[in-house]
Amino acid sequence: MKQFLSAIPLAVASSFSCTLGASPGYSTDSVAITYTDTTGLNVDSIESSLKQVNLDEVTVEASSWIQKADRNLLYPNAQQIKQSSNGLQLLQKLQIPGVIVSPTDNSIALADKSEVSLRINGRPADNKEIQALSPEQVIRVEYIDNPGVRYGEVGAVIDFIVKNPTSGGSFMGDLTQSVNRGFGEYWLAAKVNSGKSEFSYSGWASPRWNMKMQRDNTEHYELPDGTRYTRTEESLDGSHFEQWNNGHSLNYNYLDPQKQMFNASLKFYYDQQENLFRGILTDHSPGGKTNLMLDDSKNHRISPSLNLYYQYNFDEDQLLMANVVTSYEQPNSHRIYTEDELIYTDDFATTGESLVGIDNLIKSRTYSILGEVDYEKRWKNSRVTAGIRHTQSWIENNYSEQGIIDRMNHGNSYIFGEYWIRTGKHFDFSAGIGYSLYSYIPRDRESHTYSIWRPRFTARYTIDDYSSLRFNFVRMGCVISLDMLSPVVQDVDGTQQSTGNPDVKPYATYKYDLQYQYNRGIFYGKLGALYTHAPGAIMPEKVWVGNKILTRYNNQKNAEELRFYLDAQVTAIPDWLTLSAGPAWHRYWMRGNNYTHTYNNFYCYATFELSHWDFSLEGMLQTNFNRFWGETLEGGENVHTLKLSYNYKDWNFGVMVLDPFINDYKVKSENRNRYAGYQQVMTSNMIKQMIAVSVSWNLNWGRRYEAGEQRINNVIGGGGVNAAGK
Repeated sequence: MKQFLSAIPLAVASSFSCTLGASPGYSTDSVAITYTDTTGLNVDSIESSLKQVNLDEVTVEASSWIQKADRNLLYPNAQQIKQSSNGLQLLQKLQIPGVIVSPTDNSIALADKSEVSLRINGRPADNKEIQALSPEQVIRVEYIDNPGVRYGEVGAVIDFIVKNPTSGGSFMGDLTQSVNRGFGEYWLAAKVNSGKSEFSYSGWASPRWNMKMQRDNTEHYELPDGTRYTRTEESLDGSHFEQWNNGHSLNYNYLDPQKQMFNASLKFYYDQQENLFRGILTDHSPGGKTNLMLDDSKNHRISPSLNLYYQYNFDEDQLLMANVVTSYEQPNSHRIYTEDELIYTDDFATTGESLVGIDNLIKSRTYSILGEVDYEKRWKNSRVTAGIRHTQSWIENNYSEQGIIDRMNHGNSYIFGEYWIRTGKHFDFSAGIGYSLYSYIPRDRESHTYSIWRPRFTARYTIDDYSSLRFNFVRMGCVISLDMLSPVVQDVDGTQQSTGNPDVKPYATYKYDLQYQYNRGIFYGKLGALYTHAPGAIMPEKVWVGNKILTRYNNQKNAEELRFYLDAQVTAIPDWLTLSAGPAWHRYWMRGNNYTHTYNNFYCYATFELSHWDFSLEGMLQTNFNRFWGETLEGGENVHTLKLSYNYKDWNFGVMVLDPFINDYKVKSENRNRYAGYQQVMTSNMIKQMIAVSVSWNLNWGRRYEAGEQRINNVIGGGGVNAAGK
């Protein structure tokens, strides 16, 4: 249950009106403005020239999509702001092609499943902080679908440029509760502003309980002597999924728009979930037995973190940014797996001797600190960015059953520089280079130090006022986790085991992306082709070791993917109906040391937003985005939602239904290994026709705004290891 469980230039020929709010001694004026062409305009220069113009209020009547060389600017219109209670609802109404805002868990994701970086005025942000934004404070949303070298490996950046309140405060909330399932999403936030300072708190919880879930599995085995047999797992009642996640955040922000900014965030997350499967195992080999199986996995994690950010503006075109993040993560993973012999009598079946008993408990701890300093200088038609970043982590995994404590000291230093320039009306390009130095120092094992160059190049040719062609190239690095290196062997079941490989080496991924973009009037579209290949990619492999099948990591020959995609948005009825859609097809080639596999997948997403008379009807559809890596197919979800909401002053009331037109929720996965392959299907009848009601609010008092921008986004990932399972 991946998703469910977890003065403004406008676009071509668009028009809008600005309402200047009445100030003492002034009357309210309305000005109508029309721009016939924005292609080739230096929007940065225009925005800089407007910094000295102070308007009490600006109301944009028609939303705008402006293409720049390195990003897209989206300006929400008055109706979108009015009908939104928070930043997430506003993002949903903007209908950015390729961006999925889930109404079930309030997550923000990309349709191609690559990582998205969320920011507020450039500073680190998560979806809860985006949710805590008041729509009226959002100046624009910047969507960067081709991030530069300083952003690392993310697929896109979504940056909310906001006005900072200088007085007053707000109290916001969003409560969603299913009326026929064990499902809830609860979130509260409060902010107080005084002069240049803002204090805020937010808290959230995402419980799931009594959610029935079943797993059916067919395993194929081939013995070293060539003998083949199958084993099937048939799910029984009692299988279920539960989740009890919550988080809290305290934030302080100081803003002097002309000179400096400081932000401090203290966060605490607690995650707990359980997957319990019960089933009948039938061994179809000669003399095979039928057993009762139990597979119970429990995971919980606590994770506090402190994020400090400082920005100093030398002038409006030159700035220095510094970021320090410290975190502690304590994930525990506990898996109990048993197989008991089933003895059938005339009337019923009883359990006999215990055949398999596995109790894998892993207690992990990770301490991390990250520091980064960046410098940026902008000119009229060019920009240079340079920086240095270092992350140091101390990781410990305690394998209770094996009696082993595995430790590793991991360092990652990264230095980068990038230059962007516009040459004439039709051409602009950027070139950047990054250099990463990795160190892995495990206890009682050989230490390793690796380095990798990470160049990036982007060129864009503007064909005419409405269309452009862009080519991107990037060489990306990989980070090796402790579970990839650890030699600790874990039992999966009575036949299979899992371990790492201390001898694996980092690898590089090469990515080539060609895009054609068209933006005119009510239509925006992006047609693209993407190719990636990763020589020496670290992927699992399975081998017979004695009478056990061992899954281990190893550097394989190559991993390739070819993808063709389309992202489109059309305002079908201005101020009423907006549609977005994105069909795509991708093909994988996995070339291992002892295997070769290919796989094709077609997937699609579609969203719509119909709004009028304070009512909104939203819909979202996703078909299966399936990933293939090594020898394993990881199935995606096929889900759709409908939500009807009504906006009344500062309140929003809604009703949502999940999967109203399908009978079962299914996620399929497959492993094609010749020695131990499988076909697995996860199903649940608890998601179809799930109905939930929601209420959200945004209560503000005494608010005035002043704008500022922060530009670094950092987060530290942990090094915990999950107990090996199916």
